[in-house]
Amino acid sequence: MSEELCVSRWCKSSVREGVMALINSLTLNLVFLPEEQGNCLLSAVHSTPSRTLLKSVFGDVIDQLIAEQLLVSTATQDDDLLAQSRLSLVENVRMNLCYLLLTDGCNFQCRYCFEDTPKALSFKASKMSDEVISHGLETFARLTTRYGDSKSAKRVIHLYGGEPLLNSPGVQKAVTRTEELKSSGSLPETTKMVIVTNGALLTRDMAQFLADHQVTIGISLDGPRHLNDLHRIAKRGKGGTFEKAERAYKLGRECGAMVGLSATLTPEVVENFDEVLTYFVEELGIRDGLSFNILHYSPQMSTGEDYYQAAAICLIKAFEVFRERGIYEERMMRKARAFVKREPIFIDCGVNGSQIVIAPDGRIGACQDFVKPRTYFRGSVLDPTYDPVQDGLFENWKKRSPIFMEGCLDCKSLGICGGGCPASAELKTGDRWNIDRRICPHSNLSLEWLIWQTYSTSIAA
Repeated sequence: MSEELCVSRWCKSSVREGVMALINSLTLNLVFLPEEQGNCLLSAVHSTPSRTLLKSVFGDVIDQLIAEQLLVSTATQDDDLLAQSRLSLVENVRMNLCYLLLTDGCNFQCRYCFEDTPKALSFKASKMSDEVISHGLETFARLTTRYGDSKSAKRVIHLYGGEPLLNSPGVQKAVTRTEELKSSGSLPETTKMVIVTNGALLTRDMAQFLADHQVTIGISLDGPRHLNDLHRIAKRGKGGTFEKAERAYKLGRECGAMVGLSATLTPEVVENFDEVLTYFVEELGIRDGLSFNILHYSPQMSTGEDYYQAAAICLIKAFEVFRERGIYEERMMRKARAFVKREPIFIDCGVNGSQIVIAPDGRIGACQDFVKPRTYFRGSVLDPTYDPVQDGLFENWKKRSPIFMEGCLDCKSLGICGGGCPASAELKTGDRWNIDRRICPHSNLSLEWLIWQTYSTSIAA
């Protein structure tokens, strides 16, 4: 008796100019067919599922579709693939990232800042002491040794806030202590450090210190002055913040540091995106990379229904420009890398246990977005026996992925989405398990772009 076949639940189609792309949304396996042949084949599988008969009509393409798991013999194969993906996600969590929040205060009051959304009524900004910095880094070294990848894998320590340069001595302490831990073998030599700053307080001495110690500097700057200064506002003093951020970027470059930029896609930036790209590429001459950020949920910033679609188009446009110039753009590149390597992204951030977040008082958390009210923070780095994994800190976060969310399972973009930001979903809807719909247009448009770029490349070859 001939084996019967059916179209996989994960098989999704896309059609353009007489060509059909069939993609497995879980594995990102991809096959192109003439549109007419694809329609006939899918119809034939539904009406005449015999593998022998299908092969007699469509030839080796049937074997190809089976190999790419686009055609399966039973629905159990689809269930097994989902189960394997879920198990792999949960079992392969590796703690390789640390956010060291040197302060939870800031000298800016940007209108769209998500950090001001979940704030305790009694909140008062504080700075991390040298003692907490040392114990925090030692805690990360201990935990990443236990739960991280092998020692050759890269660890990343983010000096974060608030505005970390409000605690400049803490920055220096964190850098020197990290180097001591690397020298002793407690952290691998491949450990990298990044500071994320608005740049207003960056001095030449600090820029040179960061450059000398190979700390990557990330500067927040949204575009030319008239767009940046609409929403990026200093708490005290007059005038905008553009001049300080641009000065910091150039200063870092002059001192020989690797300097990247982080730009938020405000509605005004989206509306004037060609001008923004020209500023970054032609006027500022970005070299070390830029990350565009879709707005997080914030009650202070309202967006129209079409904002997220337009922002997604901007990300693709930037990627097209940047790849021609060898400029790295994190958000789009992450999806492109996953697609090309057929290595699906099932979670977008480290709240599943890939990271620890250390508050200024030493408490250990899962997500930096909740530092001000200290929600989802437990234990302390001052307790050398505390283990957030054993304590269950990540238990309610580790499965927060589209492959565990029923509302996402039938989405074509399942394998490159990552689920967006669970904190943003929780802050907006009250439940982290709701879909972060900000990200849906970006994932869907990116997938279509990647599919048809792959086809164009294959034709050109």
